[in-house]
Amino acid sequence: MESRVNVCLSRRELLKRTALAGFAVVGAPVLAACQPAAPAPASAPTAAPQATSPAPAAPKPTTAPATAKAPAGKLVIALSVEPDTLENWKAYSTDGHPVLRNVQEALLNRDPVTNELVGELATSWEQVNPTTWRFKLRQGVKFHNGDPLDAEGAAFGLNYTWSPQNNFEIMAYIGPQLTAKAVDSSTLDVVTEQPDPILPSRLYFSPLPNPAQVKNDPKSLPVKPIGTGPYRFVEWAKGQYIRLTANPDWWGLAAPKDAHGEITIKDVDFIFRAESPVRTAMVKAGEVQFARFISPEEAKTTPQGVSAPSVETVFLRLDTMHTAMKDQRVRKAIALSIDKQGVADKLFGGAGRPASQLVGPSALGYNADLKPYPYDMEQAKKLVADAKAAGVQVDAAITCATRRGIYLRHDEFAEYTANQLRTVGLNAKSEVVDPAAFNKQYSMPQKDILPTRGWITNNPHGNEIMDVSSTAQSYYRCAGAASTYCNEQLDKALAAALPLTGDKRVTALRAVTKMFYDDYGAVPVIHMDLNFGLSKTFVWKARLDGFMLVKEMKLQ
Repeated sequence: MESRVNVCLSRRELLKRTALAGFAVVGAPVLAACQPAAPAPASAPTAAPQATSPAPAAPKPTTAPATAKAPAGKLVIALSVEPDTLENWKAYSTDGHPVLRNVQEALLNRDPVTNELVGELATSWEQVNPTTWRFKLRQGVKFHNGDPLDAEGAAFGLNYTWSPQNNFEIMAYIGPQLTAKAVDSSTLDVVTEQPDPILPSRLYFSPLPNPAQVKNDPKSLPVKPIGTGPYRFVEWAKGQYIRLTANPDWWGLAAPKDAHGEITIKDVDFIFRAESPVRTAMVKAGEVQFARFISPEEAKTTPQGVSAPSVETVFLRLDTMHTAMKDQRVRKAIALSIDKQGVADKLFGGAGRPASQLVGPSALGYNADLKPYPYDMEQAKKLVADAKAAGVQVDAAITCATRRGIYLRHDEFAEYTANQLRTVGLNAKSEVVDPAAFNKQYSMPQKDILPTRGWITNNPHGNEIMDVSSTAQSYYRCAGAASTYCNEQLDKALAAALPLTGDKRVTALRAVTKMFYDDYGAVPVIHMDLNFGLSKTFVWKARLDGFMLVKEMKLQ
């Protein structure tokens, strides 16, 4: 049975409870009182079907109807971390998508209520043969610089984004290699090397860049995104703010139903404050209308506190090539040393539930038979001792690394993890790493990671594609773009699962997940809720995928 932290322990006590004698915990703020666990959310929507999915017919290009109100007002959004780039491929990330998905659009989006795939720059899509998906493009769409969007431009954008030569970080989410080509001016084919039944979900993750900018002004891509979206980029004052303004030529002005949103707010500023209490205080003072990634306790103090389920799972990614962690006993000891329920209750204020795998129930192929690894410090100590007796170098240095500002209390969780590992006999420390340096290490090919690095990162992984294969291809495979694990038998099982559909796909993906689980390839910790603080005048409903689309927001 999994042992739990006493519900009246503070977060500081959680951090201190297993520290070695004489170790002083630094920087863990104390909760004023015990906070009750948040109730479990309603079950998440299931992944959208991947078969032919017609969308509404394309509207003719027009400006906004005469009766529409002009957008007005200014929205200020406080984020915990500043993006390191505004290139289109970075829209998959938690720091990239708040800006980029308002400036740039993809072929597909998700309905904010039902979560099913809907048309954005595409109006319909179908699988015309096992390796080809055909998309019909919306007519009359223009980029912010006035360039029209056609199938040639869309194909160029997809091929650029998913190029193995460019090898952008978004490649972690690719299936079989894809190639896009124009059939005619408004018809686009995307061909994959092998069948990929979830290709539309991957492309929902991939907004299109402006082809002329990529070809003629590539140096501007990281700092001045050009898209087709409802908001245009205005300015990035590094370290201060990113500013957008309403796009008067957006195609959705004439078709808000097709666009699943409308422009009611004129200007948008994104500002960056690393400290959660600071972001909360700014909402309460009326300086911002929206603060993301604040604590559930702080959210309750704002005019409108929102806690919503998400697709994010916090987990520990282990360098399994490491001198100590290559031994399964050591990996299992790490898994058993983390009190998942205690972390959910005390570090995350009850805004999460213990996880058994890197995806939640919204993902096709989620294995409901798996349970979170139990919390058992005594067994963890024995496993480390057994490994040491067998000659494993258990004193090899381990770094519990975390990316600055990635999510609430990530630094405290890294510190807690290091404390726990030291208690069971491993040589661990914690470190907070700035985004650029962290990303360089995190995306390093597995073959280049030295056995001495010994990183354990505490990441939030979001399966917005909502299919286990996406997570598996990225994190479970030997050649996965974000993988630090290798099991050739798992690779074969995953390869066999990828072209399957229906119940056969579900069964095969569940089996792959169990293989990873049984080998302690990583340590799932919690399925994380997201907490927001909103001003009294702000109207918005959180999406399961975590996207923050201003076209879905209003200021009263």
